[in-house]
Amino acid sequence: MSASNTESMLITDISQIPYQEVMDRSLLGELFHPKDFGDRVSSRYSIAHARVASGQETLPHTLLRSSEVYYILQGTGLMHIGTEEKQVSAGQLVYIPPGSVQFIKNTGDNELIFLAIVDPAWTAEDEILGSPEETSDDHDSFMEEAIYEAERGLSEGGIPIGAVLVKSGTIIGRGHNRRVQNGDPMIHAEIDCLRNAGKIGSYKDCTLYSTLMPSFLCAGAVVQFQIPTVIVGESQTLEGAEVLMRSHGTRVTNLNNQRCISMMKKFILDNPDLWNEDIGAL
Repeated sequence: MSASNTESMLITDISQIPYQEVMDRSLLGELFHPKDFGDRVSSRYSIAHARVASGQETLPHTLLRSSEVYYILQGTGLMHIGTEEKQVSAGQLVYIPPGSVQFIKNTGDNELIFLAIVDPAWTAEDEILGSPEETSDDHDSFMEEAIYEAERGLSEGGIPIGAVLVKSGTIIGRGHNRRVQNGDPMIHAEIDCLRNAGKIGSYKDCTLYSTLMPSFLCAGAVVQFQIPTVIVGESQTLEGAEVLMRSHGTRVTNLNNQRCISMMKKFILDNPDLWNEDIGAL
């Protein structure tokens, strides 16, 4: 957050706020969060500046304990809360109770822009994709994002493996297997993800999510950068290098996610030669 301090006054310049795609696929810039100021502020709420492109919509998601208010600054949209839906436009305010499934679709020709005010302040642990009833023990919102990346790769004619890198509850890198698309044998999903995250210094607070157990190539990167935790969708279709990662102290969790398993089994059945080339089995 870019803020200036004149004695006790805190001022944030919105034009200096960095934006990133968050879990619900909106572009979000954090304007105010009490965690950023420590003892200098006494506040329960957080404020973010959100943007949704024309024709796009956010993913259904739920804040379990916090309420949220949208204040529409620009554009028009169709707001969904639970089973209700209503048109909203600039100058209107929408209250979203805790535990409510919500998403918004941009129905206008221009970008939809709004403030998202969360009370108590937003935390990654409080937000899930979908509804609490849909969330099972193996559900993980970040794995959903990795699956989204895998599906992107498949739509491009590539191998459906996706990955995201998470630091302190926020996705800082994402990628998918691009060996076919780029004609580059090194661009596995995890490598693409790490490249897109860029130079971040220490990885000690990071978790790498991948739809498939990392190969030895990608596990080597995990070990090299000392990424402490790897969460994978499945290892039925590829045993991968779990033993190698564990031997270097990496915590590995396998969700045995049925969507990941089904996606890879179908791809391997339809493209055996391409798959064998990818894993070096030719």
